[in-house]
Amino acid sequence: MRPVTKITIFGFRLAIVVLSVYWLCLFVGTHLPNMGEILDLRFGMNHGVNDKVKHFSAFFLLGGLLCYVTNSPHWFKRFAIIGLVGMTYAALDEITQNFIPGRYPDVLDFAADTAGLWTAIALYVAAKYVYLLFNKPSSEQHHA
Repeated sequence: MRPVTKITIFGFRLAIVVLSVYWLCLFVGTHLPNMGEILDLRFGMNHGVNDKVKHFSAFFLLGGLLCYVTNSPHWFKRFAIIGLVGMTYAALDEITQNFIPGRYPDVLDFAADTAGLWTAIALYVAAKYVYLLFNKPSSEQHHA
């Protein structure tokens, strides 16, 4: 069985295809008119997942995918760039929602986006560090 990171579709790594499709779905989903909120206000219903949890989760997944598809020996630079790109996208996403019926920019949504993004980055770095710590080649393996 081939590792997931080596699978390609039309010459592109599967992980990059998944990231691209997810990011496109995220953009479309956040830029459709929010009919659910309009209907909830009209009929007095309030159900479903908290909006901030949705924002946190969406950007947690985006951050995890960005970490997975990138590679660099310069960890700090790599993850700083991922964080800045993700935060820039989150800000632009919130600003452009002002032009969509039923949507509006919200600083707390941006905060939830940022928290999800940096949580994913931190967990990815921690998991990678633990993985590398326990999978160091031992001196016995070099002499075998």
